[in-house]
Amino acid sequence: MSILETTASILKLMVSRQGGIRIQDVITHLGMPKSTASRVMSQLESYGYLEKDEQQGTFLPGPLILSASHLVSRQLTLSDHVDVALRGLCDRTGYTGYISMLDSQEILVLRVIHGRYALAVVTWPGSRSPAWGTSTGRALLARFTDTQLHDFFASPQVIAQLSGSKLEASELVAAVARTRDAGYACAINESIAETASVSCAVGDPVTQEAVAFCLSFPQALATPEELQRIATLLKETAMTIARKTGDAPLRP
Repeated sequence: MSILETTASILKLMVSRQGGIRIQDVITHLGMPKSTASRVMSQLESYGYLEKDEQQGTFLPGPLILSASHLVSRQLTLSDHVDVALRGLCDRTGYTGYISMLDSQEILVLRVIHGRYALAVVTWPGSRSPAWGTSTGRALLARFTDTQLHDFFASPQVIAQLSGSKLEASELVAAVARTRDAGYACAINESIAETASVSCAVGDPVTQEAVAFCLSFPQALATPEELQRIATLLKETAMTIARKTGDAPLRP
């Protein structure tokens, strides 16, 4: 294994464990001899890739990694990361992409990226709708704690929204729970007729921002196989963005 491969493996191990690692972790998880592990970790520390916490005996990302990360974070916002990734997905699939955020109890569309497939209805930037009624809204609500979710559905605005529908809050809470488990949300012929969408959400722990992004396409194309294919693409993209922003790890 080259020094680049070794460095990448050590950094990936740190990311997967979401914290500092010890030399024993490198030995155990990477199958590296103790003498080699000690030498490599010492070298990476000397070059600034790692920094050792003497009290805990663990290694964390060093000043060089942190400086590079700070440079990237200053240049690209969370929405920028999502925009770049979503444009690639739209080109690849031909579907329409949306980036949205929660604004109070509503979902607010921020950007639309047009695909090759025509939709019966296009939702434009600035459009609002009840968060519980969209796949992007449920993807963002899935990031809430149980307490936050309870407060959301107990808010006067949401109670008023639900009074005009045939849905119960308990059904919607269950739908959010399914989204948490699956790592994505899906909507077929819900808020927009004859349209299907699949959504994921990502956040930036520094700015406390969170946005959802989705691919939307004609309902006629929403076979179980296609829905799963799109969900896999979106989840992989969400995990890539999460690694760049330091967002909490998502379910595979």
